[in-house]
Amino acid sequence: MSWEQHGRETRLKAPGLAVHLDQVVRPDGRPGEVWVTEQPDGALIVPVDDQGRVGMVRSVTYVHGEIVTPPGGHVEPGESPEEAGRRELREEAGLTAREWTALGSVVLGTRNTASLHFFLARGLTLGEQRLTDSEFGMVLEWWEMSDAVKAAYGGRLALSGSSLGILLAAHHLASA
Repeated sequence: MSWEQHGRETRLKAPGLAVHLDQVVRPDGRPGEVWVTEQPDGALIVPVDDQGRVGMVRSVTYVHGEIVTPPGGHVEPGESPEEAGRRELREEAGLTAREWTALGSVVLGTRNTASLHFFLARGLTLGEQRLTDSEFGMVLEWWEMSDAVKAAYGGRLALSGSSLGILLAAHHLASA
């Protein structure tokens, strides 16, 4: 048996975000309610240059303060995850890449509709950042891969996707 939805009340609707309260019948047959967060998928790109360094962006966020992460962001309507990755890499880091490798995807949570798609970008060309208003002040940094892996294992990358993206890229490169 599976979950069955019998009703939905949208409690919050904002650009790129909706929160619903669903009336459900659980797999065991009991009725219940489940909060569901609906938001767009994301793309996170681990750019690695010819010296094996990782391009990271440092920024100050409203909620978490200063963070360092590989470039990434939302998949816009009509975009594929890779197209979003290419756009975000150019916007946040000023980079374009000749080689793209999909590293996999994860869901953000059991009650969240979004998935996060990971990519390794190689064959990089540096250009100008094209920061949006929400990306104001982002600075590109180059980290040794070993330092990025240590930061991921040490819990020093605030966003969970950042750590997973670094570890997936490092594993892919070590296996190649």
